[in-house]
Amino acid sequence: MTPANTIALIGALLILLAASPSHAALEVIGSGYGRTGTDTLREALNELGYNTYHMREIFNGQLISDVHLWHAQAENNCADVDALRDLFEKGGWTAAVDFPASMCYESLMKAFPDAKVIHTQRKSAEQWWDSATNSIMIVGKKFPFNIIYMTVPFFKAHKSMCDAMWSFVLGGKKVTIHDVDFPHGYKEEFVSAYESNNARVKKVVPKKKLLVHDHSKGWTEICKFLGKEIPAIPYPHSNKREDFFKGVLILSLQMIFGVFAALATFLFSLKKLIGLFSRNEKSKVE
Repeated sequence: MTPANTIALIGALLILLAASPSHAALEVIGSGYGRTGTDTLREALNELGYNTYHMREIFNGQLISDVHLWHAQAENNCADVDALRDLFEKGGWTAAVDFPASMCYESLMKAFPDAKVIHTQRKSAEQWWDSATNSIMIVGKKFPFNIIYMTVPFFKAHKSMCDAMWSFVLGGKKVTIHDVDFPHGYKEEFVSAYESNNARVKKVVPKKKLLVHDHSKGWTEICKFLGKEIPAIPYPHSNKREDFFKGVLILSLQMIFGVFAALATFLFSLKKLIGLFSRNEKSKVE
C-alpha cells in the first residue's frame, strides 16, 4: 500500500469514527423518588460534569419516544434492560435521577454495573407526601393542566405514562391521576411504597457504591463519593414547590404556542398554494 493510500484509509476511518453515534455509560443512578431534591441533585451533577437525565429533560425536549419507553417499562416491571441501556447510551446521558428513571434503578444497575447510586430522601415520609401531593401528583388535575393533558398529544402520552408509573409504585395496583380519589385516597399505600423504596435501596445496593445524600451537607460528601473537585460556587437548591407549577405552565404554553404557530404556518402555506393553483387554472382557461 502506498503512503498516499495509507493516508486516505486513515482519513476515511477517522471520518467514520466521527460520524458514529456516541455511546455513553451511565455513571450515576438516582434511586430516590421525585420530590426528594432530585432537581437539586440534577443541577449538582451537571455542575460536576455529568449529563443528567431527569423528568425535566423529557418535558424540555418533548421526548415522546422516551415517554412511550417508560410507559412500557412501568408495565413490565422494568424488565427490558437492553432498552434502558440503549436509551442512555445513545442519548449520551451519564447520570439519571428523578422519576421515571428512579423507578427502574435496579434494572439500571444491571445495565450499568459500574455505576454508583445516589439516594435522596426526605426527613420523613410525611414531608415527602406533603411535597408530592402539592406538586407532581396533582399537576394533571389542576386547570389549565387538566385540559392540556387531555388535548396536547405529548401530554396525553405523558399522562398515560404517569398512570402506569404510579401503578408501578403501588405494586401494580391500577390508578389514574384523574381518579377523583387520587392521590389522597391512596395515602397509606404511597407512604408505604416510599418507605419500602428507601429501605430496599439500602439493602440491595452495595455500600461502597451507595451514597444516601443529604443536600444540607453541600458539595463535600457528594464530591468525595464521586471523586470530584469541589466547585467554587454554592451548592444548588432548585425546583422549590412555589416554582414547580410556574415552570410547568411556562413549558406547557410554549408547547401550545408552538403547535398553533406550526398550524398557522401550514394554513398560510396552503392558502398560497391554493392561490397559485387557482391562478394557473385561470391562465389555462384564458
